[in-house]
Amino acid sequence: MTDSNDDSDRIFIRSKLGPSRYVYNPENPVGLALIIGTLLFGIGGMYLVYHPGLLSGSNTWDGGELRSAVNAATAELSSEAQFGPGVLNYEDILRSSIAKHGHSSQDALAVKLASEPPKPVLFEDGVEKADYTVTAEGTDTAFCLRVYAVKRKLAMRYDSLSISISDGACAAS
Repeated sequence: MTDSNDDSDRIFIRSKLGPSRYVYNPENPVGLALIIGTLLFGIGGMYLVYHPGLLSGSNTWDGGELRSAVNAATAELSSEAQFGPGVLNYEDILRSSIAKHGHSSQDALAVKLASEPPKPVLFEDGVEKADYTVTAEGTDTAFCLRVYAVKRKLAMRYDSLSISISDGACAAS
């Protein structure tokens, strides 16, 4: 029989909270590894609850999924009116917003500027407009997004941002 001072060799020890409760022994290297492993497993499980797409493994889009993701993303971006086409890397903003509303990989999406680069109106009032073609791997579906943004001088946000969607790639200009 061992006394309480000789618990460093045991993986499980009796808890001080009750006589029938056992816990991992942090003084034992295996017990400490089990404590850390349990914590990492719990954190990983919680992360997967909020990011279920990590296990889907789908790198291709289908036409219906792409259409609904584009519609949802453009509605959200239009209502927020925070970023316009004159913002640096607006293609990435569109791409990440579309991917957020879809269930497939962001890497399989392509958003390309199909018009002249818009003139940014950061410190003056004016209009920014540009056309973007959205395509994805796994489908022949393409969409043309026509982005039109109006901004007042020195305003933090755009006064209005409208994005119209049409089927097919944008005509090259």
